[in-house]
Amino acid sequence: MTELLERLSALGFKITPQRRLILEVLQESNRHLSAEEIAELVREIQPSVSVATIYRNLNLLVEIHLVSKLDLHDGPARYELNRGHDHHMVCLDCGTAIKIGACPMQEDIKNIIQEKGFEVSSHHFEITGYCKQCQLKRRIEEDKQKSSR
Repeated sequence: MTELLERLSALGFKITPQRRLILEVLQESNRHLSAEEIAELVREIQPSVSVATIYRNLNLLVEIHLVSKLDLHDGPARYELNRGHDHHMVCLDCGTAIKIGACPMQEDIKNIIQEKGFEVSSHHFEITGYCKQCQLKRRIEEDKQKSSR
């Protein structure tokens, strides 16, 4: 945590109680969290912090690359501490994001980028689907619906 706070300060930003709490919540989490989930956890510690404050600070932390934002297609954006270059498999039900240890930016793609003279500022890769727990829940729900017919 000290390293994150030092980086924040070195970039010229104040270490506010709200920013500290957001970073602590993200550091303690074992999954990506939505802004609403972060707000809920922060308000357990500091009830006066508004959701607007959480969003404002998350946007800043993403902008200065301390936090990574994962935009889901049909769900809310999710956040995690920026620990470097990551790609994910994302559950469309619960939002769990599982890091993939590989990057699709292999030689073939790099060659195409070079050939076309394209300048890459960033890239994203995610696989969406359903985690094991959500698959099981969906099957149970389907079985219940079939048996009630």
